[in-house]
Amino acid sequence: MYLLTGNKAECSGCTACQQICGHGSITMQTDEDGFLFPVKDLTTCVNCGLCEKVCPFDKPNYNNTLTDAYATMAKSSEERIKSSSGGLFYLIAKKVIELGGIVYGAILDDNMKVHHAHAESLAELTPLRGSKYVQSSLNDTYREIRSHLRAGRLVYFTGVGCQVAGLKSFLIKSYDNLLTSDLVCHGVPNQKLFDEHIAYLENKYKGKVVDYKFRDNKGWGGCEKVYIEKKPGKIKIHTLPTYDLSPYLYSFMYSMTMRISCYSCPFAKIPRQGDITLADYWGAQVYFPELDNSKGVSLITINTPKGNEIIKSIESELIIEKSNIEDASHYNGNLVHNTEMPPIRSSIFELIRKDGYNRIAKTIFRPPYYNKLFVKTRLRQFIGDKSYKILKKFLTR
Repeated sequence: MYLLTGNKAECSGCTACQQICGHGSITMQTDEDGFLFPVKDLTTCVNCGLCEKVCPFDKPNYNNTLTDAYATMAKSSEERIKSSSGGLFYLIAKKVIELGGIVYGAILDDNMKVHHAHAESLAELTPLRGSKYVQSSLNDTYREIRSHLRAGRLVYFTGVGCQVAGLKSFLIKSYDNLLTSDLVCHGVPNQKLFDEHIAYLENKYKGKVVDYKFRDNKGWGGCEKVYIEKKPGKIKIHTLPTYDLSPYLYSFMYSMTMRISCYSCPFAKIPRQGDITLADYWGAQVYFPELDNSKGVSLITINTPKGNEIIKSIESELIIEKSNIEDASHYNGNLVHNTEMPPIRSSIFELIRKDGYNRIAKTIFRPPYYNKLFVKTRLRQFIGDKSYKILKKFLTR
């Protein structure tokens, strides 16, 4: 356990130890790379051992028994457009709210900070939608959820595997009124790195970033969408068609900047942690060519009877096709195994501190084919998507 060994590879930053401490002896503090780790104040600690008892990384639980996999999407194309993939999170969350429940998930706030928040209405649910490739700050989320559960309220919590495991471990006992979804996770960069990327974008586009989407299903593109305010009320949108053109997303996709524990994650496996597992069904067009995958297809695994029950309750709003773990994990390997650590990870944060994010963004965080890809992208934006496809077809004859 990290609090005993100091080995950073043994801590996912789930905050279970910090939130369980009734004496306030544990705080989450940022290390030099920007990742949060628990720090214990030995002058107030009473050695009760609760922090050790609830560490899910040290004592992972694999109680879930079902693992039925499906390719799914909301029947409503409008809802799929508003989501990162097939819209399953929104439909589940909407059902929970209709039942009088409360939903917890990650948001990107107006200050470009990623943290968990709750929603009790459909309007409040909107910021919880969509992917956020930053480790979300949990603050007192587990404690809040425990209060709601003890009061008998239905709670739906979504987070990456370690966060779901942390919540369950923190609660100690199981609750029939708790529903969870774990997200298939590639790994998590930190808020400090994302802050540096935002500063890089503001310098690049000469304005203030007032909104940001890691992915977007509207129109051509689909990756980094940046909303820049150069003058009050004047917003210009910059969209990239591929993660290769974004230094933050490129480094993320090639696993350069993850938390060190992500490379030995005990939750990137079957059995999964949540009642339902949510992910993108990459390769859906291969296994389900009849599905319209232009606005995303969700991969879900149903891991408990409780998860099965909630999916049954929204079945009329879904297009759902039976799959299996082998097909589902073929293009999304993190369903069944953790991310492999690349050699650059051992030095990347030191290089960023030494040379600055701006320089690394233009060197290490760029693919070798960046210039060619940049020219193709600019051409496509200038002549239009349809004309570009015609030109490409002509040139490849």
